[in-house]
Amino acid sequence: MSFVTVLLVACVVSFLGSIPPGTINISVMQLAMLQRRSAALAFGLAASLVEFVYAGLTVRFHIFLTENTNITDNFQIITAIAMIILGIANMRSHKKTEDVHTPYEKGLRRHAFRKGLLLGVMNPMTVPFWLAVTAYLETNSWVELNSDNFYGYIAGISIGTFLLLAVVTQLGSKFKQVANNEFVVHKLPGLAFLCMGLWNLYQWWVV
Repeated sequence: MSFVTVLLVACVVSFLGSIPPGTINISVMQLAMLQRRSAALAFGLAASLVEFVYAGLTVRFHIFLTENTNITDNFQIITAIAMIILGIANMRSHKKTEDVHTPYEKGLRRHAFRKGLLLGVMNPMTVPFWLAVTAYLETNSWVELNSDNFYGYIAGISIGTFLLLAVVTQLGSKFKQVANNEFVVHKLPGLAFLCMGLWNLYQWWVV
C-alpha cells in the first residue's frame, strides 16, 4: 500500500474523528469568535503536533501487539469489542460547546501555541481512540502499516486534525450549531463505530 494512500485514509479518518466537541476544537472556536484567527490556527497547529507524537507512540504500540502471536490470533475479536465500546461511548456522550470554558491570554500567537501544546498533552484519550481505529483499519485492509508508510499514517492523522481545526477557525460561531447537534457529533459516529464493530464480530464468528 502506497505512502499517499495511507496518508489520505488517516487524514480523512482523523478529520471525521475530530468533529465531536472537546476542549481543543471548542477552544479554537472561542478564539475564532474573538476574531483571533491567527491565534486559533497557532493553537490548532500546536495541538496537531502533539497528536502526531501521541499517534506515533500509539502506532508503535499497535505494531508491538500485532507481533505478539497470542494477541494476533484474537486480534479481530479484540478490535470488534474495542469498536463497539467506542460506539457506545460516543452514543452516550452529551458534551456541548457550553461545557468547556478556556481562559485566553490576550496577546501574541505564541501564547495560543503554548496553550495548544498544553491542552494537547492533557488529552491522552487520543491514544485508546487511535489504537482501536488503527487496529480496525489494518484488520480490514484499509491501511497497511510498515516502515515505508509509518510516518505517512501518523502525518495523515496530524494533518486531518489540523484541517478540522482550520475549518472550525473559519466557521467560528457557526461551528457551535454543528457541535451542538447531538445526532451529527455523537449518535452518527457512535452508530458507525458500532456497525463496524458488529461487522468485525460477524466476520470473526463466521470464520
